[in-house]
Amino acid sequence: MEILLPLIEKNPFKHLEPEYIAMPGENSNNPMEESTETQYDVHWARLNPPGPLSLVLWSTDPEYRAGSESQRKTRLHEIIINYQERIQSGAVSIHKRIGKGKICEALGMNIENASEENFEIFEACIPELAQVQWIRIHENEKKITFAPADLRQWSTEKPILWVRERYRSAGESAFKSKFGLPQLATWMGNREADGWSMTFPLAEGTMEELKQEWNSLGRGLPPTKSENGRRLKEDYAKALGKVQVFQYLSNAITQND
Repeated sequence: MEILLPLIEKNPFKHLEPEYIAMPGENSNNPMEESTETQYDVHWARLNPPGPLSLVLWSTDPEYRAGSESQRKTRLHEIIINYQERIQSGAVSIHKRIGKGKICEALGMNIENASEENFEIFEACIPELAQVQWIRIHENEKKITFAPADLRQWSTEKPILWVRERYRSAGESAFKSKFGLPQLATWMGNREADGWSMTFPLAEGTMEELKQEWNSLGRGLPPTKSENGRRLKEDYAKALGKVQVFQYLSNAITQND
């Protein structure tokens, strides 16, 4: 802490120290509640405090997970200050289109008051800062999103984290260490079969290139939402992007060996 105190004093975002709201029935003196339910092949536990950085620490730091609420808050504040200082000093350079100020402000935001823009910043920046990747389950909408958003950028070297909705519950795969990118492809296919929606990146290329590549797969015509039923470039880009994601994930071990 002696090293961090001067940094805290210089940090223009220090006044944004998060205020954590205890959930009804929670005992702040006990370690974080362990998994009590399993859904979607994931064991879930309550995050206290909630938030994307708490998710990272809970999933990667056993001491944080076992600590008291007070200990977790202290550790969380330390890592927020550390990340803000690194971003401000230029030690890390991420997402210049967002800007240092917005990133630092979002990192110190009370998760209960975070906007959708804040969540977009979290998911664009924190995976790169913490060298992790996560799956976010939106149960109300029956939707699944990913951070980083483009699954073709995911790595076999980084841990896969699980989180619900507004970062109030963290999870672990029921398959434990056996769960990697190929298993993620299977898991995603099962969720799609159950009616869950996911967003996939768009494939790149001209209309003719996309059409030719899609036709080479022998899968008929891609889905379309156009009123006249005509397939547009976006239809081919979406369909191919999805195929590319599943191919990449399924072959990830071979690609990274």
